[in-house]
Amino acid sequence: MSDQFEAVLTRSRRLSASTMDFRFRRTGAGAVSYEPGQFFRFTFEDHRGSFERSYSLCNLTDAEPIEMDLVVSTVEGGRASEFLFMGEPGIKTQVKGPYGRLLIPKTLPERLFLVATSVGIAPFLPMLSALKNRNQKVILLFGVRDRSEFLYQQELLGLDWPGLTLVVCYSRMVADLEAYEHEGYVTAHIQSFAPNPDTDHFLICGNPNMIDDCYGQLKADGFSARQVVREKYLFAVQEKPLQKSALTDEQKALIAAKLKKHTR
Repeated sequence: MSDQFEAVLTRSRRLSASTMDFRFRRTGAGAVSYEPGQFFRFTFEDHRGSFERSYSLCNLTDAEPIEMDLVVSTVEGGRASEFLFMGEPGIKTQVKGPYGRLLIPKTLPERLFLVATSVGIAPFLPMLSALKNRNQKVILLFGVRDRSEFLYQQELLGLDWPGLTLVVCYSRMVADLEAYEHEGYVTAHIQSFAPNPDTDHFLICGNPNMIDDCYGQLKADGFSARQVVREKYLFAVQEKPLQKSALTDEQKALIAAKLKKHTR
């Protein structure tokens, strides 16, 4: 069941040259209720008026129950990233949610694959603590351009448990790779784990092309859509008009003539 409430920005941090995270605190009473992996719709107000964006919560370690952490990548010409990156603590937003089906399966598989690129890591971060407590076998494949964009590196490396396998994939060349680091795209490393549709389950979030490529591979391996839950991160650059433009007198006359013709 979705809720609606107000929240205020209390903290912003630079994570990389292109990425920041933002902590919003719910005003009034009550914790923020959601399942790990779900997203909320945030309504902001700038000099052009109000606009809405959807963000998955990336709460991982120190967020309180009334706080919401968002990780946002800058988009050239992007209204939301420009607003947030230039914003100061005290910004208010209206929040609705939670929504989404990118969730930990109710019946845990033998192995749970979490596949993400860039800020697509967000919905998986709240899942990791719960999965660690259940000692679930998790294979986390995280694709970024280079080591400088390995978001939440300290937190992810600190979440080590026997069932967790972390694979960080760099699309650009990186020297002196650690055991968990690899060159190439995440799609090139999935098959090295011999995914099995009888025992495994996939949650995938991030670049739409990566998601389509992964799903194509897994479908060829015998996975169904239910076993590969996907959430594509699409970056809005231009605003859609709130309403259709008014018809001209000539267009109205043409429509009226056509209606008259077909109702004789």
